[in-house]
Amino acid sequence: MAMDGAVGEGLVFLEHFRDLPDPRQAGKVMYPQEEVLLLCLLAVLAGAEAFTDIARFGTKKLELLRRSRI
Repeated sequence: MAMDGAVGEGLVFLEHFRDLPDPRQAGKVMYPQEEVLLLCLLAVLAGAEAFTDIARFGTKKLELLRRSRI
């Protein structure tokens, strides 16, 4: 099956952070670290300039991004 270009690029992006330690407290983690990083990158590429913009982008696009991942 052919991989969509944007999804493929997102997965390649995530590979660079595979070994990055996650300093968050395990019991308080709501979202996987790689999901947060990818969401932040995509939000900034879409024009987000502040944390509130990233949060708004995430609220609107998170489920779509989750469905798009392999």
